[in-house]
Amino acid sequence: MTPSAVSKLIARLEKRLGVRLLNRSTRQFQLTSEGCQFYEQGLQILSELDELEQSVTANHTPKGRIRIHTSLSYWTHFLLPCISLFNQRYPQIELEAHLSDEVINLVEQRIDVAIRTGPLKSSNLVARSLGNTHKHYVCSPAYITQCGCPQHPDELSEHQLLDVSYQRQNKTWLFKKENQEITLVPTQVLRVNHGEAILQLALADAGIAQLNEFQVRKALEQKQLTKILEDWNVNASEEFHAVWIGHDKYVPKRVRVFLDFLVEHANIS
Repeated sequence: MTPSAVSKLIARLEKRLGVRLLNRSTRQFQLTSEGCQFYEQGLQILSELDELEQSVTANHTPKGRIRIHTSLSYWTHFLLPCISLFNQRYPQIELEAHLSDEVINLVEQRIDVAIRTGPLKSSNLVARSLGNTHKHYVCSPAYITQCGCPQHPDELSEHQLLDVSYQRQNKTWLFKKENQEITLVPTQVLRVNHGEAILQLALADAGIAQLNEFQVRKALEQKQLTKILEDWNVNASEEFHAVWIGHDKYVPKRVRVFLDFLVEHANIS
């Protein structure tokens, strides 16, 4: 459909409903709260209809496209190793993966399932737990030789730190030891927009990084990286969730089998 045809249809819909669904300007448009409600509940109705139609077909085979959004780290370490198994099990489902560490708007980007890390904000998203992983502060042995090894979090201000450049809910580094707690806002930081890029920088002796255990496990075993400030980093962990829009009751079968597959084969451990 042409943009003008879509605009006319939306205008007729707004007239019938008696509410504005979109706020328009010359360069962009944005959903109103009524528009968001109409869109999200409409998705639920369509999903329920899709589920009904599939339930009465002869083979009841899940099919269609699933748009997923995930970090490069989760894709590399968990999804990529088992993606061929999913394709073999559900040959009529087409996966479309969008890789980014940033938190995006699922409605705007038309994403069916997103993988989120850290504590979840209160929202209209439904979540399924994918487990959690320990976090470690690490650097290379060569970096320690060149710059020394910090023994206290306060000493990190004298070191080159590696962190992400995108916005996230938790922007600080947290350290706990017995009854002491220190919250650090990293300074003197080299920032990149992928967790895997931070890992590569740490391996290249560029500084100190905070990374998930599954990212650094192999490098630690091969002594390419070493843990630091371990006594200040007891039980530090990060949660992983699969999130989607709507209600768990109205998830299309193609999305539901994908979520079940993630829990079974791509769970964090």
